[in-house]
Amino acid sequence: MFALACCLAAAEPTASVRKSVLAAQKQWLNAVLKGDKNSLEKLLTDDLSYTHSSAKTQTKDAFIQDATGGGTAYKSIEFSEDKLRQYGDTVVITHKAMISTVQTGVNHLYITEVWVKQNGGWQMASRQATKLP
Repeated sequence: MFALACCLAAAEPTASVRKSVLAAQKQWLNAVLKGDKNSLEKLLTDDLSYTHSSAKTQTKDAFIQDATGGGTAYKSIEFSEDKLRQYGDTVVITHKAMISTVQTGVNHLYITEVWVKQNGGWQMASRQATKLP
């Protein structure tokens, strides 16, 4: 699927795709803040690659365990400067974020997320965070 996505030209998502992907992202955000394991199970691909700004990379199961079991206790997540690009059934979101956790305090990040349309909805397949200076 990734090879096919690479061959497609980037396009601005339609209004309905943009709305759907951002709604899935909002559901993810709420699930992380509430520690909602069932929602995270639905919103993340089975082969998720979730990389934190510390370079720690987690699988779906490891991320869900941390987010719902207290390994990482999220206090707040705020996104700004969203940019979405669509490649077929794949949408790449880049944005700035301010994420506050009990463990690390407030972090200012630049994040890239890859969302794919599968299993009846949009799911996060990959995420990479970098600390902003």
